[in-house]
Amino acid sequence: MFGNKNENNRTNPVSNSAPGDVRRNVIAEGTVVIGDIIAEGDMRVEGKVMGTLVCNSKLVVSGTGFIEGNIDARMATIEGEVKGNVITRELLTIDKTGKIFGDIFTQKLVVQMGAIFTGSSKMADAAKEVLTRAPQRAKDLLGKSGDEVKNQLPQPQGEKVNKP
Repeated sequence: MFGNKNENNRTNPVSNSAPGDVRRNVIAEGTVVIGDIIAEGDMRVEGKVMGTLVCNSKLVVSGTGFIEGNIDARMATIEGEVKGNVITRELLTIDKTGKIFGDIFTQKLVVQMGAIFTGSSKMADAAKEVLTRAPQRAKDLLGKSGDEVKNQLPQPQGEKVNKP
């Protein structure tokens, strides 16, 4: 009576039922994750991650977000802090509040005024060796042991980050 006539036709954007749905993952502010993360869909980090993060879609590290470990994503926007190497296969944007302490491997890079970046960067052809290695997909890692998964996670050449 008071609802939208099309309410029954709506789909849940994070449902597993319909093909082509966008999957979104959020690590909320105040949450700490210790360990490696592999995500098929978009990811937003507002809390802390201590470990390698592989995101086969878009990654956003918000202003409150902190990652200590390597990142491998299709695209990434860094508004918070990252202590580790960052691989993006398309575009890496470091926001004016963003901080990266590690090496960067990407096709395209945007660094806004005020951003902090300490490390080296390789782009396009110079980063080809690292960028041509496909990131691990979560579905390919299901059923493997923890050691097998760790051996398959990306480890770009350059500065290694120590995990706690």
